[in-house]
Amino acid sequence: MQMLKSQSKIDWYAAGLKLLNIAGPLAGVSVILFTAVVSYIETRPQKLPLQYKLTHNNQTFYLEAANKTQELEKGLKWRNNLESDRGMLFNLGREYNHVPFWMYQVKVPLDIIYLKNNVVTTIIHNAPPCMKNPCPIYYGVTATQVLELKAGASNIQVGQKLVIEPIPKKL
Repeated sequence: MQMLKSQSKIDWYAAGLKLLNIAGPLAGVSVILFTAVVSYIETRPQKLPLQYKLTHNNQTFYLEAANKTQELEKGLKWRNNLESDRGMLFNLGREYNHVPFWMYQVKVPLDIIYLKNNVVTTIIHNAPPCMKNPCPIYYGVTATQVLELKAGASNIQVGQKLVIEPIPKKL
């Protein structure tokens, strides 16, 4: 009488190949999806809360504030439009001389207004959109803040002191 051997040994090599046949395509699809999601998120316009109000010559502008490095870098990129009473205030954190700003991937023409202690030091009027590098770089003489408004929305002039006030937070 012959005894049958039970198969208690596992063929680890075959099991590993089966696992790779399943895990490999899943990992590939995951990498592709992750890359697509990250790319989508990075190219979406940022919408920051309205934090400031600028009143100038009977005009009122409501301003988003870019304070963090990532917010400063993204700015108004990828926005399809900007309302004529809206803008963005870039808080640079300290005073800079020869301050560079550019319009890379900004889709709407802007006025770039450089401020030091709320006094206008430089204005770039009607900076055009630029979707492909190289884009022109616009320099302000000195600034602690930079204000971007829709091109032609205001009649702000160099040397004027602007009244920028925080918008009270709702309770």
